[in-house]
Amino acid sequence: MHTLPQFALPFLALTLLFATSESRGDFPLKDGDIWVMAGDSITAQHLHSNYFEAFCYARYNKIKFGFRNSGVGGHTIPSTLARFDYDIAAWKPTVVSVELGMNDHGGTPTDKFVANMGTMVERIRDIKARPVILSASPINNGSTLAKMGSKNRLHEYAVALKEFSGKKNIPYADQFHPLVDIWANNKPNENRLANILSIKAIAGNKSLPGVEHLQAFLAANEKDMDQLVSMQGDAVHPGAPGQLMMAAALLKELGAESAVSSVTINTSGMSFFTGCKVTDMKASETGVSFDRLDDCLPFPIPDDARSALRLYPTILDMSQYMLKVTGLKSGVYVLKVNKVPIATLPSKELEAGVNLTAFGSDPKSKLANPIAAQGKAVLAAVSARAGLVSQWRGQSKAAHAENAPAELRAKLGMLTAKVAKADAQIRAAAQPKLLHFELTPQ
Repeated sequence: MHTLPQFALPFLALTLLFATSESRGDFPLKDGDIWVMAGDSITAQHLHSNYFEAFCYARYNKIKFGFRNSGVGGHTIPSTLARFDYDIAAWKPTVVSVELGMNDHGGTPTDKFVANMGTMVERIRDIKARPVILSASPINNGSTLAKMGSKNRLHEYAVALKEFSGKKNIPYADQFHPLVDIWANNKPNENRLANILSIKAIAGNKSLPGVEHLQAFLAANEKDMDQLVSMQGDAVHPGAPGQLMMAAALLKELGAESAVSSVTINTSGMSFFTGCKVTDMKASETGVSFDRLDDCLPFPIPDDARSALRLYPTILDMSQYMLKVTGLKSGVYVLKVNKVPIATLPSKELEAGVNLTAFGSDPKSKLANPIAAQGKAVLAAVSARAGLVSQWRGQSKAAHAENAPAELRAKLGMLTAKVAKADAQIRAAAQPKLLHFELTPQ
């Protein structure tokens, strides 16, 4: 066994700086921020907004911040402005992101939409908050951008908002254009998957006339199910896979930090670690083992959204959680984390480097992948806090009325404190834990 000298570890861990103590680049998140996410029904779903938020807690776990969802189904910029004081400004935010347009596009010309956004930006800046503008998502109806033509209003909105944001020096993320053709080109596969699932649901009825033809269809097509991806949901409101793509697209556009950590091991020579501390390493040409404490966490990915990784590589690009091992004997190796098998990998893949974000928990196993499990714990904490935010919003309008009773204001104050406490619980869930890695021949 080759054991890396312990004195080398702290030095090697500093060979690359990662954004763990503060946000890097242009990503609009700072220590102490309260970020209100203003939007319509797709924000109110608490899917991509929760995934976006969970990413921030996982990646920027050394700073203190909080998110507040302010989505209302069917809303436009004017109707959001009408509730601005009690549903947005009342949080005393430092950041307000605006993700609207899906409901505006039915009857609001592009120039008027941009003018309305200008009014929204003025209101945000009047309360001393920083605006962030997000385009609307595509409609998942199978139409590519070329098929839609240049007169598609969501396309026009996204282009115009980019120009507007540049002039006003506002962070802007366009999720429409990165996703529209990916979703459209996937639509035939999505429809095929829906057909397979529908047929599978009835093919078990052996008394059904002609059932043998359904079973023959399944035999020919069911093997492809694992490679087919559905956005789920409906055309305007995709389910978890589609909304994970939305979150990743927005994070990338806004300049979020993509690096988590990296461990590179040469079984017969020097090894390198970045964004983590590695201790108790043992390495030989037949396997390695080590303990790893990361500075931050990979992208938290829910089980029902994991299929999106096959369709949208940007998700993994935004979560570079790497392991590379060279010098192993040729063969296949089992990777275990805290004694739980999480992947079976050929030595060639290990030599090239693997992104550990890609591995979820085996649905057939009772043992959860510790890496994926912690991400799910972060998401659960975000979801729990979202329930408190919803309670707060339900009382805010009455409590902020001009002659509101003192008891209403006091009750809202108590809820505000509970929300802040829930923020702390999310931060606690996002603190990295020491993990033990083992790589052994299959």
